Amino acid sequence: MLAQHANERVSQQVLTGALMEVAGATMDSGLVAALGVGAQVGVLLPFSRTHETEADLLGLDLMASAGFDPRESTKFWQNMAAAGGGGTPEFLSTHPSDQTRTAALQSRIAQDMPVYEQAVAAGRRPKCS
Repeated sequence: MLAQHANERVSQQVLTGALMEVAGATMDSGLVAALGVGAQVGVLLPFSRTHETEADLLGLDLMASAGFDPRESTKFWQNMAAAGGGGTPEFLSTHPSDQTRTAALQSRIAQDMPVYEQAVAAGRRPKCS
């Protein structure tokens, strides 16, 4: 809700659908099918992966402001990678790979450390186990 991904997704789907309708009315069905695959792999999936990355980073920001140590964020995705199951190549997936997610979080930790330190100084110390 914070990042408005659902709204962006609806707009994207409507535009892609309209373009595919026009293509279907003016092009050979084989070309339309190829265009559909191209739209899926070249536009829709990367856009979805971008949303997932934005959500991960927004979550990291929220964690830090709540007093959770942002340095701990990467452990989840490292555990997911160790558990396996990521058999789909990233370019065909709606989600970034565990390694890509870990790298994105790592690159944001330095930015969120002052937020975390401020939260801790303000007395925000979550007690989760």
